[in-house]
Amino acid sequence: MGVIRRSLRNLIRSPLRTGAIVVILSVSIGLALIMVTVHGATENQLGSIGQQIGTEITVSPAGRFGTMGGNGTLAQEDVDKLSDIPHVASVQESVETEYTGSNLQSAIGQGTFGGQGGGPVIRTRGIMVMGFDADTENPTLMGGGQMSITEGRYFTTDENDADVMVVGQALANNNSLTVGSTVSINSTSVEVIGIYDSGQVFGNNMLIMPVGTVQRLFNLSGVTSVTVQADDVNNVDAVVNSIREVFPTSVADVTTAQDMYQRINSSVANAESTSTIAMIAGFVVAVVVILFSVILMVRQRVKEIGILKAIGASNRQIGLQLGGEALAMSIMAAIIGALITYSLAQKVANLLGASSGGGFGFSGGGGFFGGGVTRVAGISVAVSPEVFLYAMGIAIALAVAASIFPAWYISRIKPAEVLRYE
Repeated sequence: MGVIRRSLRNLIRSPLRTGAIVVILSVSIGLALIMVTVHGATENQLGSIGQQIGTEITVSPAGRFGTMGGNGTLAQEDVDKLSDIPHVASVQESVETEYTGSNLQSAIGQGTFGGQGGGPVIRTRGIMVMGFDADTENPTLMGGGQMSITEGRYFTTDENDADVMVVGQALANNNSLTVGSTVSINSTSVEVIGIYDSGQVFGNNMLIMPVGTVQRLFNLSGVTSVTVQADDVNNVDAVVNSIREVFPTSVADVTTAQDMYQRINSSVANAESTSTIAMIAGFVVAVVVILFSVILMVRQRVKEIGILKAIGASNRQIGLQLGGEALAMSIMAAIIGALITYSLAQKVANLLGASSGGGFGFSGGGGFFGGGVTRVAGISVAVSPEVFLYAMGIAIALAVAASIFPAWYISRIKPAEVLRYE
């Protein structure tokens, strides 16, 4: 206890020096902890990006773009074969067409498009209709948006051919539709069972129905798009090859998200590399600061050490006293560094993301698909309470490292030589 009291008393005796050392240590330890946290987050992100983006494969009729052009639909008997392909995690079927009736008015007003010869063409964007299998959870709309039911419900597994639909928020508002309303579509009364919000202008101007209902009402055979999810990004090529055996190039276009995945993966990898370098730099600075501080303390207190040895203090007791001072400063700095991590980790991650290419990929978005841009991959940092354990571990490691030189230097100090000129 006497050693601990002397260590704390010595720190208080020089508050300016102690404060300066603690501040510098806090910054370096905080930087190291932030980078440890960001590094872990980027590793997790790399894995999740591969599953969320890199595994998606889209199959559509050859030459088809949305609801325009192309060669009709994909035969249902061939689509059913896709679920049996090895490494296929899920198959999402959809039917896409355009509403041509007069009972509903589009929620998207007139827009100006470039016409031939440079002249503008004025037209109103139509109401799109999408049909999904009722087993499909959280289906992806045209433009990449996701539905969020705000009123009512989504259709159930026994409604794959029922006369029900879910309507986009903007379209519902523009036509005064509520849950329970009915709309006549091609002479069939279809009930509104839910209203959704996709967060996108284009996505909120759509009618979503069971796939069988769309096929029946609009006289369609087969499906117009299939989204196949591979179980791992490394199996995408094998799955694509198997799909090609079912759908040759003359029948269907098969596209993957591999290019987007590679760009995003590269950006996150760059952020991970930057965080690793900064983490190492933080640790190095912390070690240099604590070693320099302890060396300075020892050299300034040679006389004090000589007197302590002259009155019977052992090298071990003096070393523990100086080590205690280093440990106390390291612990204070570690606590402050941990608090810095809680407040700044996400901001630093955002800066790393921006410096790695202004974001890690986008889906949905502007242009024809309306409504702005949606980030699909960023570094999301969750700082856990374990960061305090890391901080304490760093503090102890620094104190141990800082005690090596004092132990060696103290053992070489001879009281007689120190006190000779006193």
